[in-house]
Amino acid sequence: MEFFIILAVMFGIFWLLLIRPQKQQQRRHQDLLANLKPGDEVVTNGGIYGDIAEVHDDRVSLEVAEDVWIEVAKPAIARIIPPETTVEEPEAGAEPEAEPVADGEPEPEPKPLEEPAGR
Repeated sequence: MEFFIILAVMFGIFWLLLIRPQKQQQRRHQDLLANLKPGDEVVTNGGIYGDIAEVHDDRVSLEVAEDVWIEVAKPAIARIIPPETTVEEPEAGAEPEAEPVADGEPEPEPKPLEEPAGR
């Protein structure tokens, strides 16, 4: 009788730590795939970034560059990139400012490498 109690407790722990989280992750991924729409920026499992052009039943058309489209299987979409994660580019012609060192003075410019003698 004690063996069955221990077995039931072990199964409960196994279910809580392994099976339940995996089912929740699968459910979130299915919800993500069901809510795909044109214009979403996504990443595939292979690491390809693109904007969704069309959504079909079992595949998605991605625009990966201007006038370059690929079709991938719908389950290959790993995640949607939120629109607010864009990287700001510095203005053209603007030089980056030197960051101060711990004592408050800017770091000196590095010296150019000298060519070895004999060449």
